[in-house]
Amino acid sequence: MDPQRRSGWLEIAQTLAAYVAVPVALVYPFGFFALFVQFTKYFYLDFYTAWYAASLVNRMVAIGQGVTILALALGVSVLLSAKIAQILLNHAKNTRSSRLRRIFVRRRFVRKHVRGAKLTILLLVTLILYIAYSRILAGGRVSWFVLRGRQSSECDLDQAMRHQLNLWPDSLVPASIFLAGCSLGGWLIYRSYQGYRESIDAGSRRPPSEDYRLRPGFFNRGVTEGWVRSGLALAYASSVLASIVLAAYTPAYVPYMTLKPSVEYLEGKGSTNNRFLSHTEGQWYLLHRIERDSDYNPPRWSPPNYNIVSVEEGQVKHVRVSPNPPRASRVEPLPWRLGVPLKNKSCKPKPEGGAEWSIQLFNYP
Repeated sequence: MDPQRRSGWLEIAQTLAAYVAVPVALVYPFGFFALFVQFTKYFYLDFYTAWYAASLVNRMVAIGQGVTILALALGVSVLLSAKIAQILLNHAKNTRSSRLRRIFVRRRFVRKHVRGAKLTILLLVTLILYIAYSRILAGGRVSWFVLRGRQSSECDLDQAMRHQLNLWPDSLVPASIFLAGCSLGGWLIYRSYQGYRESIDAGSRRPPSEDYRLRPGFFNRGVTEGWVRSGLALAYASSVLASIVLAAYTPAYVPYMTLKPSVEYLEGKGSTNNRFLSHTEGQWYLLHRIERDSDYNPPRWSPPNYNIVSVEEGQVKHVRVSPNPPRASRVEPLPWRLGVPLKNKSCKPKPEGGAEWSIQLFNYP
């Protein structure tokens, strides 16, 4: 094979490995681990039970979990870190202005504040978009209702925080990790390119092009020339860490499941005691919540007790898997009265203690 052609194929392989192969390889392991984390945090399963429950979930469901939570974060981290590096590189490029312009305009002062303003606006917009995306994940659908959020029907604080994605720390903590990692990754790309540029200028080879526009050539050169790898690795690592934290804070989105010994049509809301895991090899696998008196007495509320149950196909004739209700209070309402209030919520304080509450309305488990 011609050496030049071989070099071209090698560059294509390196680019695909950096931007496609790595995210694809991370999707399923992350999806499985995200399910495991949610089973331990939301359903209060121990380590081994949660690991076994995650292993029972269909492989495509785990991949879908990885795609919805991680894949978009990885793609945005690449663009965000590259954009930050571009802003820094353009600032460094503009320092070589003419002497006349440096005399009449304080360009260094102006450039410094313009650069800071650009980076601040970029990070602020990304923060808002990340928070919106986290709320969509928790709500399970794209809608204005989910973005606004609604007040929980629970009067008990522990129950409300368990069933809802809160702005702090549930959304802001992973968003901060994501932004910090991408910012540092962009700075590493900028510093690596500066070092690569100096090494090229010191040699006899022709200096590289100074086109910093975010085009395919920019990302391709970054991988083949090596100056984007360290920043890209850090951006990927921060995306994975932020996504794990977000998965831990997000209420587990596992469909409800109703089992009946006879074929019948069920209207309205089904049972909320069972959560569907998978159906494989003639077995239904589900998480069954054992009801206790403390479940309906918020002042004495304790973590729910879920067990893994296996049911043969022949034992049931009617199985209903219900999605998350579209009006469920899965997301904390936005501040400044931007959220959706809950109507007919009635909480009465106990006579012997004003700090403890009892609830008269139960909508969701």
